[in-house]
Amino acid sequence: MYLVQTVILGQLYRGAELRTVEPVLYGKFEARYKPAQGDGLVSSFFTYNDDNPNTPWAEIDIELLGVYDRVVDFNTITWGQDSHIRQHYVSFNPHEDYHTYGFEWTPDYVSWFIDGEEVYRQVGAHIDSLHYSQKIMMNIWNPVYDDWVGAWNPEILPRFSYYDYVSYAAYTPGEGDTGSDSNFTFMWKDDFDAFDYNRWEKSDDHTWGGNQSLFIDDNIHYENGNMILCLTTTSDIGYVDYSEPKVLWARQYNHTIDLQFSEEITSESAVNITNYSMSGISFLDASLMNDQRTVTLIVDTDILPTDVMGVFNIEDDNNVPNILAWQAVWVDIPEPLGDTIKINAGGPAELDFLGDQIWSSDKEYGFIAGNFQTINSEIDIQNTDNDIVYRSSLNRVASYKVRLNPGAYTLKMLFSENHYDAIADRVFDITVEGNLVVDDLDVLSHVSINTPHDITLNNIEILDGILDIYFSADIYGAGYAAAGPFINGLEIYLESSLSNALNTPSSFKLEKPFPNPFNNRISIPIITSQKCDISIKVFDLAGRNIDTVFEGTLSTGKKHFVWDAKVAANGIYIIQSIINGERSYDKIMLLK
Repeated sequence: MYLVQTVILGQLYRGAELRTVEPVLYGKFEARYKPAQGDGLVSSFFTYNDDNPNTPWAEIDIELLGVYDRVVDFNTITWGQDSHIRQHYVSFNPHEDYHTYGFEWTPDYVSWFIDGEEVYRQVGAHIDSLHYSQKIMMNIWNPVYDDWVGAWNPEILPRFSYYDYVSYAAYTPGEGDTGSDSNFTFMWKDDFDAFDYNRWEKSDDHTWGGNQSLFIDDNIHYENGNMILCLTTTSDIGYVDYSEPKVLWARQYNHTIDLQFSEEITSESAVNITNYSMSGISFLDASLMNDQRTVTLIVDTDILPTDVMGVFNIEDDNNVPNILAWQAVWVDIPEPLGDTIKINAGGPAELDFLGDQIWSSDKEYGFIAGNFQTINSEIDIQNTDNDIVYRSSLNRVASYKVRLNPGAYTLKMLFSENHYDAIADRVFDITVEGNLVVDDLDVLSHVSINTPHDITLNNIEILDGILDIYFSADIYGAGYAAAGPFINGLEIYLESSLSNALNTPSSFKLEKPFPNPFNNRISIPIITSQKCDISIKVFDLAGRNIDTVFEGTLSTGKKHFVWDAKVAANGIYIIQSIINGERSYDKIMLLK
């Protein structure tokens, strides 16, 4: 399928690749870089045996996919192009700033580092096979594999990946000066002040099947101590930008409208509310998110009278700005999923389960990366009446997202291992809302093949409107289709929602914060008839804890807690109140 697609598409774009002149065997490798953001592309730092096929395939990867805001890909690829990939969850957005990524390659292990800290290690027979010299490489390209990198959209071009430096230390066990146990000796560091002809070579007129871009040397540029790899059209090559920014999508969420642009834009044009218009709507405030591409607008209602708006005079961050003069934008106005949600991961709608789908701006739920697998309908799934759900699975999944109203939820994840029959054939971690909730999940260590193993998590707080689940492989499994992390289904149940009164006895009463909207100070009234343990915190819509209003014990009576928001920016916030373990949430709007 992929070969045919490559032939049809051809290399319609231009990418870039830099590689060392000489290969090395083992060592410690580091690169400090800021990758390009945008669905469908990859910015990489890796080593590769380019003597293949004379000698077997050998490759060690760090790949930053533009589709993810919390994932870094680590991989070793060995004989027969066997992949051992881990799509590793990180607590930051890799595309917003420079970070140092690296790996140590020895005869016994490969370990990966982020900002100097080891975060993952592989050992085993496949590491033993990595005994061929490899060249150090970096590239930017757009694969045809949507189930890995997301759907490609040429409107985001041009894209640039910025490399600050690359360093190499040789493997010298017992006599080194750097790395783990000082087993490596520093050899060189290139700060990319200029192109070093003795160390590097530029790939030119080079590509392969599955790559939509052709690598050319004109797309490697040096400026201000950076080596810049460019992904461009065939006409506007090099480190140039002649494209005006465009709105890729817009979406309403309560009193906000989020817009994402095709490229990074200036803060000055983004926050100017006169650059946006919608019939019957007043824009109260605008803010540019840290990715420099997403704008959040605050509006005076949560019921939009129309689904189209105008966007004007938005400038990109080019030295000579390109300006979006005007664009009509359709706004997605979603229908909430409700308080009980069931999803048949990897399969169609069945029973009371929703059918699976790819995540996007106009979807209420879906996966990023992965493929569907379904076993024979005659195979009996033990100990369940929901065989049809457990027979289908989403494999090679890296992330799953569900849009939810702010509140606390119960999350039930459904698993049935249908493709492997031995313990330790595939093992993975699960991170929910930034917390590692399942470490080294091996379903077959709990149940036999074709048998459900469900994991239930309570009190999952969703404050930013999206439930984020990430899957990271420890043992990937064999092949491509039925490999990596998997899941068969999701069940989500609301425990307590935004603005819901606490469902508790009359020992206390939580009244509505007032005034709302407010200017600088808002009062939060609580009436108690007995001693209560109370926590009152303020969160923004990204789920960040902005302030703690009170944390302690309250005796009987009525108390007005006050949040002083004089240092906070205009916007919508969520007050979380926990009284004797019971949670409640209220949405408030700050307008100065």
